[in-house]
Amino acid sequence: MMRFLFRFEEWTVKGEKALIVLFVALMIALSFLQVLLRVFFHSGIVWLDPVLRHMVLWSGLLGTALASRYSRQFALEALVKFAPEKVHRPLAIFAGSFTVAVSGLLFWAAWKFVRDDFASASTSFYIGHFAVPSGWAHMIIPAVFVLIIFHTVMNLFRVVDPGEEFRF
Repeated sequence: MMRFLFRFEEWTVKGEKALIVLFVALMIALSFLQVLLRVFFHSGIVWLDPVLRHMVLWSGLLGTALASRYSRQFALEALVKFAPEKVHRPLAIFAGSFTVAVSGLLFWAAWKFVRDDFASASTSFYIGHFAVPSGWAHMIIPAVFVLIIFHTVMNLFRVVDPGEEFRF
């Protein structure tokens, strides 16, 4: 079972990295296109700026989830690294458990936020006549907290049994 979970996490990390690369490449290309349109044609694509802002949000939050895979996201990790060697494991377990608890609370709040977005039928931006609901644009927020919880729990298994990390 653990082998499957570690393999699933490996594929999840690859997917996160691919999405980040895709978003960054699209942001660069679309920003460049917008600049060209504004400089040479004195116009631009109206919906492109809000789309780029959401892509920044999505790529930044996905980067946060990816950082949690490598235990590089929270200040508690510094406490573990600078503590004496004999307390590393208990502190790492405490830091991971604390991260899971806080991320669970933040997931709940983010889920309520997205649910309220859907209930209010608010719109993030329009692409022509197509309205993109705010709920879909903000769905990344609770999703990232689920990814952070997943990666942190997997890291807790690595702390408890360090030899299990890369056995496939």
